[in-house]
Amino acid sequence: MLTGGEQKVIGWLRKATVTTMKQIRCQFRISHMTVVRALKKFGYYASYNYNAAYYVLRDVPEFDDWGLWAYRDVRFSRYRTLPATIVAVVEQAPAGLTVAELEERLQTKAGNMVSRLVSEGQMQRERLSGRHVVYLASNPELRAPQLEQRQRQLRVDAARDPTELPSRCSAVDVIEVLRAMILASDDDPNRLARRLQAGGTRITAGQVKRVLEHYGMKKNSAPEGGRVDAAHPAH
Repeated sequence: MLTGGEQKVIGWLRKATVTTMKQIRCQFRISHMTVVRALKKFGYYASYNYNAAYYVLRDVPEFDDWGLWAYRDVRFSRYRTLPATIVAVVEQAPAGLTVAELEERLQTKAGNMVSRLVSEGQMQRERLSGRHVVYLASNPELRAPQLEQRQRQLRVDAARDPTELPSRCSAVDVIEVLRAMILASDDDPNRLARRLQAGGTRITAGQVKRVLEHYGMKKNSAPEGGRVDAAHPAH
């Protein structure tokens, strides 16, 4: 049962959404222990970044499929701490994760913590082709398919010839598409095709799409057919 003072703390924190211990204490001029008691009674999460300095009530976060939730640049996890979050996210990854991939997912530095978790046996590290290092689950039943998937990905990447052009596209087509994309800051095949056609370049939306796919650029769907009708753009 929350006391009157503790109820005020919880009510204020709900309005603030995310806050720090210092902000709560300054707001109510109460002791550290009073705030801690209120949070423990109600339930809360501490951020896994910013040295766990931020708090949110337990029923506020809407965690994604990875168990993560963010409020602006403050990050929270269903697994609460950064070490537990790293282990859980790596275990969920179909092909394991590199440090760069993990940090992209968590939006916080994780390199030192990853090394510690490996030394503690909570994760496994595999050095694959060249300098490619991937982190995998410690459970062999999870790790084996992760490693197989990562190796498959590396084989596909190694087989890709960087000098090979997209199908039915000339080097001139590729250059024109990339140039238009850079100048217009646009990656929609329909709009890029119309822009190029207006400038006299004979290229279809399908060719633009193949160029974007070939070089792994963000794209929207576009028809494989001929010239796009400017009056009826695809959606």
